[in-house]
Amino acid sequence: MEPPANEMELLCRAQALAGFSLGELAAHATIVIPDSLKRYKGWIGVLLEQYLGASAGNKPEQDFPAIGVELKTIPVDKNGYPL
Repeated sequence: MEPPANEMELLCRAQALAGFSLGELAAHATIVIPDSLKRYKGWIGVLLEQYLGASAGNKPEQDFPAIGVELKTIPVDKNGYPL
């Protein structure tokens, strides 16, 4: 997917993912889910980067350099509160 042109486009892409489980997103993208997310803690970020159009990959720069945005993920509980 092409990188978003601006923050609003990135926000719209992120909102479009709401309601889907990580398993559903992975299945749709044909990405294998690792056995242990503790061992592969960056997997969720990689999955989301693919859907959102991040362009940095493993480079030491922001995930969306053209619009100056860095993607961060945090674990949450079943109620959506940060752990």
